[in-house]
Amino acid sequence: MADKKESDTLRQRKFAQQEFLKLKKMQQGELDAGPKPSEVYAPPLTFSEKIKNIWYHDKWAIVVVAIITVCISLFVAQCATKTNYDATVVLFTYSITGDDNCEKMGEYLKPYCKDINGDGEININVINCSFEESLGNTEQSYSARTKASTLIASEPSALLFITDDESYKYLSGLSEEIDLFEGEPIEFKEDFYELCREAEQFYTTPQGLQISCRTIEGTVIANDKNIDTYYEQAQTVLKGLKEKYAE
Repeated sequence: MADKKESDTLRQRKFAQQEFLKLKKMQQGELDAGPKPSEVYAPPLTFSEKIKNIWYHDKWAIVVVAIITVCISLFVAQCATKTNYDATVVLFTYSITGDDNCEKMGEYLKPYCKDINGDGEININVINCSFEESLGNTEQSYSARTKASTLIASEPSALLFITDDESYKYLSGLSEEIDLFEGEPIEFKEDFYELCREAEQFYTTPQGLQISCRTIEGTVIANDKNIDTYYEQAQTVLKGLKEKYAE
């Protein structure tokens, strides 16, 4: 057994010496080293093999890029379809009013607005904050009051308010320091209600509605960079109504 182990050791040692001599001759150019691994011909990969190879090495980068692309596409699509309003009007009444009625109110005010964003169209956003006051303190009334208060506090474009007499008094009493509205409200005439009736399905348009412009001076929104543009638009609407009703 010992002789066999010794012979195996000698054989391995002899093989190692031969390989060393061969390597040395290759380095000295006495023996052909053969083609380099990079020079060995490999058949070109098929299209599916290339795809598999790319996916294997870069799959996470591909996933991240795909997610980013989808997000950008959705953002661009949303921006492209979003309406740019030229005026924002808040409807705050103690009688609930339908959204279709609000659209007709915006349509009624449209002839008195300017295209301030330059898109070639005039669009008015009438935000519905109406509720049924006769039902008392309900979740709907709380939500409508909160929504209106938020718009007053933080939305500089919402300068025009459509109210009834009681809701006008409520908003006017929100602050003891300044009057919420400037000047006197303008009461809508019969042609306003005639147009709104075209959209009446579930809710009728409340009678005795009026429109006012809120005060800017002394408020937080006075510092908004576009406040002068919004205010001029509001005054243009009120001036147009006054001239119409004076005819």
